[in-house]
Amino acid sequence: MKISEKVIRIGLLLMIALSIYLSYAIWLSPAGKTSVNFDESNSQMIDSQNYRKASEVFLPLHVTWLHSGQIKETNSENLVSRLQTVIEGARFGRVTEIVNGDKEKFDKLKTIQEGIELTYNAPLLLSEYKEAFHLSLDFSALPNRTDSIYFMRIQFDKNENKVRFLDFETDSIYESNLSVDWKELEKELKATDSTWTEMEKTPSIVETQYETKDKIKLKKYSYILSQQPYTLFRNAFFQKPDEVKTNNESNELLFYDENETMRIHSETQIVDFRGEIGQDNVTANIFSQSFPYISKLGNSLGNMRYFDRENNQIDYRIFVEGFPVFGSDSKGKVEIEIGADQVDSQVKIQTSLNTIQVPIPSDEEVELPQTEKVIQSLLDKGADKEKIESLIVGYTWQNIKETNRVVDLLPEWYVKYQGQWYAVNDLLGRLPETEAN
Repeated sequence: MKISEKVIRIGLLLMIALSIYLSYAIWLSPAGKTSVNFDESNSQMIDSQNYRKASEVFLPLHVTWLHSGQIKETNSENLVSRLQTVIEGARFGRVTEIVNGDKEKFDKLKTIQEGIELTYNAPLLLSEYKEAFHLSLDFSALPNRTDSIYFMRIQFDKNENKVRFLDFETDSIYESNLSVDWKELEKELKATDSTWTEMEKTPSIVETQYETKDKIKLKKYSYILSQQPYTLFRNAFFQKPDEVKTNNESNELLFYDENETMRIHSETQIVDFRGEIGQDNVTANIFSQSFPYISKLGNSLGNMRYFDRENNQIDYRIFVEGFPVFGSDSKGKVEIEIGADQVDSQVKIQTSLNTIQVPIPSDEEVELPQTEKVIQSLLDKGADKEKIESLIVGYTWQNIKETNRVVDLLPEWYVKYQGQWYAVNDLLGRLPETEAN
């Protein structure tokens, strides 16, 4: 470790000691265990001006640039946001279905020669994308279907002036004419503040993704661990937060009001909420049902974005430099289940009091192998290629034992295998047992 980094970490120990003392005071104070003062100052209430916007939460995972026979990709959030701003000013024709369930035709049309692609890790409703980014998409040719059209990739085809939405799960493509300022788009693409990764042209075994051509280098980050006050979650999750009661149950802090409860586990710092969807939102889709909870958390948990979905469960994760964060005990994640216990109006939310906020400067880099080698290592260990659903780079949340108040974020390959997310190195050790079961 460089001398400058040592000085920084020593200085942080004083801040960490203060943080520990304050956390201790919160948990051990009589007010923290047995009662809550509901006449709190306005500073503890969530300011609607600090709500997160749908355009921030539902931002695509990355952008792919197909240009002059090359394919390049970046996770730059700034670039994706700027591209979306240009796209908001575009004009669209009527959206029509051009492929539905025809795998052969889908494969012929799923690639473009010149243009850009915006990709999500998991399917998103087309109507939610339109609303989040205020697009003038015309659905008149798809009556009564806008609540059932999903996609993972958006293609902006420069050669044909078309926009296409690709659903890899149903082999469906939706298309419309497009009028957009390509010069402005290319200006943003050529900006020097984005780091591009060259991708292979050959198809990957993961249909929704391109493979990296070479090894990639990413920075390792360190952050000060921050514990959020329980009032943040109470105000974001309960329908009537000013009427919530509290009680101490052994090592749990319990909040309740009518059909809503929230438990905070002191040992794991897990926040566990059970409640009901507001009446205005009961018939809505899972994205619009879950979004208000994320929006009302504001930026307190960091840069929280839509990441994954399985049936009636949706996951939002903290993103750092455009990459999702993975951690144990719900760290870096808000998991929302709608229609819990077979009741449509029920909602379950699980997250953590702990988050990362203050970065510690570091120049340390980690080199990761190219996608092909990662896939091959999985196959060599007995992985079934049909069960590999997604393969992306993420950051692993690692607590530092020496202080327990500093978090290292280590870049790693992550794989979604048979519906579950694993660090690739972790899955390699589990594969014989996993496949045996």
